[in-house]
Amino acid sequence: MLYSMRAAFLVLVLMTISACSAGINMNNTADEPKEKATEQKEEKTERQMASTTTKSSEFANTIVKDERTGIVPASIEIPAINVKAPSVGVGLKENGEMDVTKSFEETFWFDKGYKPGEPGNAVIGGHVDSKEGPAIFYDIKKLKAGDEVIVTSKDGEKRTFVVTDKKEFPWDEAPLRSIFGYSHASTLNLITCTGDYDRAAENYSKRLVVYTKLKS
Repeated sequence: MLYSMRAAFLVLVLMTISACSAGINMNNTADEPKEKATEQKEEKTERQMASTTTKSSEFANTIVKDERTGIVPASIEIPAINVKAPSVGVGLKENGEMDVTKSFEETFWFDKGYKPGEPGNAVIGGHVDSKEGPAIFYDIKKLKAGDEVIVTSKDGEKRTFVVTDKKEFPWDEAPLRSIFGYSHASTLNLITCTGDYDRAAENYSKRLVVYTKLKS
């Protein structure tokens, strides 16, 4: 970032110099000695600029490059609650809600958002239960700060996240921007249902979000 800012500043300076020289009358021979002196001065300036802009920056060894990249999750593991399950990509339903899988033993990654590991809020959901009993994310309410979540791609590449917080929201009042939106940090938010179950609406009253951050 620092290098880019410095490079942009240098380009701006050079553009300003070019703009200032655009008004010189190239057909004027009355001031040849003065022009020669100017040319010599410009040559000296160019040599000085070359010597300072082509050598390594004094900050080269201290600049931290952002090398965070995301992966497409194929599986997720949460050792603290003995979860190890596949993860599949899902999009949106027609009503604009995040889609889910029919399987209660796999998790679902929102593939219209951010990939786990890159800057931004990646989201993986999972069912809390079914008519047969507990589902894959039944115990994520037990997670606490410091617990790890490991996401693995199809090629075996891993990203490890650490739990930082967990919160419950009314199902229709969850802060979508802070769950799904952009973040400078690389975060992974786990979502499931919680609260009271409304049989008529076939919906839980709340959503549980477990916030995790990429382990450095």
